[in-house]
Amino acid sequence: VADEIALRLAGKEGFVVTEAGFGADIGMEKFFNIKCRASGLKPKCAVIVATVRALKMHGGGPPVSAGKPLAKEYVEENVDLVTKGCCNLVQHITNAKKFGVNVVVAVNRFKTDTDAEIEAVKKAATEAGAFDAVMSNHWALGGEGAADLARAVDRACRASDESNFKFLYDVQKSIRDKIE
Repeated sequence: VADEIALRLAGKEGFVVTEAGFGADIGMEKFFNIKCRASGLKPKCAVIVATVRALKMHGGGPPVSAGKPLAKEYVEENVDLVTKGCCNLVQHITNAKKFGVNVVVAVNRFKTDTDAEIEAVKKAATEAGAFDAVMSNHWALGGEGAADLARAVDRACRASDESNFKFLYDVQKSIRDKIE
């Protein structure tokens, strides 16, 4: 209902952004396979948010514990660790593209991230088939820090044909077959 109201308010040329939840493997897939099927909505774009710190963790960085200082791997440049962790991002991009939507990767920048690390993420994303990958610095710059992301989403949506959107399983299949 909220999306329907937002679509009416945005008008034909407007955009509605829905946060589908945490993780392309959980939130995005439920949004596409369940919500879109029930509502008839056909998205044109998926935005996958990545951080250098998370990719360093996926690349084999040391554990992070609440209340404890971050290990040096997370606050000093380590492009190799970021690059190793990009395999996780690549899989999320691959999964999103299976639905037939354009993928934009938003790399949320934090003060300890370096330009080289951001570029490594953007390169891995576009090589994996993302429509675009942009640095987003809205936590530091407000709306101005997300302007490049907004422009990338605009381009991705305008370049998309909603008829490309597809579900990954037939609703009549067994639960086991759907999971597989």
